[in-house]
Amino acid sequence: MIGSTLIGVIGTLLILLVVYDAIRTTLSVSSSGPLTNRLDSGLWFMLLGIHQRRKSHTMLSSTGPWITMTLLLTWFLVAWLGWFLLFCSSPQAVVLSSSNATASLVERAYYTGYTLTTLGYGDFVAGNDNWRLPPVLAAANGFFLFTISITYILNIITNVIQKRQTSLTISALGENPRQILASTDGDRKFATLISQLQPLQQSISTLGQQHLAYPILHYYHSESSSKALSLAIARLYQAIAIACFASTRLDLTSREQLLITRKAIEQFLDTLGSAFIHPSQHIPDIPAFNGYADLPGVEASNTEIQDYLASLPYQKILVAFVHKDGWQWQDVWQTENGRGA
Repeated sequence: MIGSTLIGVIGTLLILLVVYDAIRTTLSVSSSGPLTNRLDSGLWFMLLGIHQRRKSHTMLSSTGPWITMTLLLTWFLVAWLGWFLLFCSSPQAVVLSSSNATASLVERAYYTGYTLTTLGYGDFVAGNDNWRLPPVLAAANGFFLFTISITYILNIITNVIQKRQTSLTISALGENPRQILASTDGDRKFATLISQLQPLQQSISTLGQQHLAYPILHYYHSESSSKALSLAIARLYQAIAIACFASTRLDLTSREQLLITRKAIEQFLDTLGSAFIHPSQHIPDIPAFNGYADLPGVEASNTEIQDYLASLPYQKILVAFVHKDGWQWQDVWQTENGRGA
């Protein structure tokens, strides 16, 4: 194995792959690298399958941090393997500093590890001038990966907190679409709901860009339905759609605020549809809206509301978002204690 040029080429390709993947994942603000994308989605698909057979929101809620740590460990291990293979491509790449004896495979792995971690013990060195630069590059590569990993983790934590804050803000309006409409009717003109929409518009737009820049945010699942962004977005979208359709008392400014927020949600869903989820092939089942017609400000029948919501094309993306997040479509219409719409 030691002295093979092919081994060195493979090692170089692995190094370039991990550097490209790390830069694409952390700095591109548009998508993940190929290695990250396959690793994250593969782990989530496997755990989501287990969750669908045996419901365990506790398991899913711990998945995000573990996927993050697995990703960072994978970067380091692939970089370690790449540099190890490169240092195995020549007998003179690594020698014992005291005797210039050629290092064994285990000793080269050891040398690669302490070089990447910038420990620099010095008991092994480059055997000739041709191999003095690669250890410097390896140390720089290791320092780069450690630095960018710490920055990446801090950004993820900040974004996860904002994601849950937005979910809680929406859930405070109501735990299902009916509660949102009932608690914010504001003299039958939904004044309370409209007053809460402007800050939510900015938060939802920001979350869309954050999910695009850090796709790993998709895999941070909330154990509580009140903190689940997928459910919060779906509930708010239904409530806004019902208010726009079923209320004729809205003035022009109020209706515009509702439509702007609805558009912000749709843009957020477009972002997910381009990078994270595939829209469902069918419109999801819309429940019978018993009692919705009796709400203040709602002037359409239960059947008319049901038919209108079933006609909205973005429902296909919403149901896919809810399912991909580990929840069921009926959870949109229920409170956390299981009470229906």
